[in-house]
Amino acid sequence: MSEQEELLLYKTSNILKKDTSMMNLNDIIEELVQIIELNVKNNS
Repeated sequence: MSEQEELLLYKTSNILKKDTSMMNLNDIIEELVQIIELNVKNNS
């Protein structure tokens, strides 16, 4: 795993508050989008 991949894994795990190493990319993106949408809604 490259350094960039490790950094992304660390960041996504931190944001989603769960281990994302075994998740597929689509699931990670879907959960990140949900968090972004929630934050946008709360800041409006």
